[in-house]
Amino acid sequence: MGNINKCKRRKGVGIMKRILITVCFIVMILLTAGCQKKNAESTIAEQPPEQAKAPEQRTVQAFGVVKTKQVKGIMLDLPASIAKVHVQEGQQVKKGDVLITLSLKEIEEQIKEKEDSLKVARLELQKLLEDVGDKNNENIDNDPEIIQAKNNLDKIQIEYEKLEKDLKNKEIMLKNGAIPQNEFDDSKTILEQKQKEVESEKISLEDLKNKQRISNNKNALDVEIKKQNVTSLQSQLQTLNDKIAESGIIGNEIICDISNGVIEKVNNAAGDRLNAEKQVMSILDLDTLIVQANVAEDFIKDIKVGSKAVISPLANPEKEYEGTVSRISNMAVVENGETVVPVEIAITKVDNFLLPNFNINIKIILP
Repeated sequence: MGNINKCKRRKGVGIMKRILITVCFIVMILLTAGCQKKNAESTIAEQPPEQAKAPEQRTVQAFGVVKTKQVKGIMLDLPASIAKVHVQEGQQVKKGDVLITLSLKEIEEQIKEKEDSLKVARLELQKLLEDVGDKNNENIDNDPEIIQAKNNLDKIQIEYEKLEKDLKNKEIMLKNGAIPQNEFDDSKTILEQKQKEVESEKISLEDLKNKQRISNNKNALDVEIKKQNVTSLQSQLQTLNDKIAESGIIGNEIICDISNGVIEKVNNAAGDRLNAEKQVMSILDLDTLIVQANVAEDFIKDIKVGSKAVISPLANPEKEYEGTVSRISNMAVVENGETVVPVEIAITKVDNFLLPNFNINIKIILP
């Protein structure tokens, strides 16, 4: 009996211990939960208030190609041939670089021929002017032959007047019976003959003047023809020299006049003869790079000249360039079945990476 009571007391003590442990555990849990809640509230209180989200930027996507605004085509209207081409397509060139060496033998021979012909024409004109002297129709009476003919006419005229006066005297004498009729008739015949001489001399003088006029006119025409020939040869010679000067060649070389360019096309090789209607080569001016793009007609209403753009080349999508819409076409076009409007985008800052004909992804920023 005593053992039974002892066992009951031990059993009661064990139960009490378990109850105490459980109560302690619950208290610990409650305390821990309270601390966590307090910490959480403290953390929430310490966090700054959430900032308002920035409005989403609106853009229009487009695809474009890098182009140059300036392209220099080299065309030469010269009778010459190409001796050597110093560049190739895709090669970068700068101002002062030698592009092509020409063989100018043909045009140099033409210039020499014109110079020689001009010298001969000038000498011929000079000799003709010396031969003609001051002969012209205004001072035709000063010609020696005409002066001689006029002197002869004056002499005969004086003789005629003397005979005419003598005949009048003999007519009076005939009436007075001082001379016979046959003497008077002889004097009259002599006067008539002298009158014929006067008329003949007048005709001869006028014929001589007409001949001189014709000669003067012919001389004047010859002089004019010679002058025109000299002028024509001078013009032809000047044209040949101008062709060389206007072609931009220095010596016999075509020199690049673009500060930063790249050869786009080379259309001739050594030995080719120049063709005035065909470009020898074309050069892209790399200082005038732009992006040409097509924008779908649905979005063109939102784009204005001056709209900002972000440009990214397919060759390196990580590179981005700033740009500005510089031109919007006034006409839409159909491309691949879609109606689009061409636009040009000026690149704010160009580096050596961007090349003509690079494909470009574009984001045009809308207001």
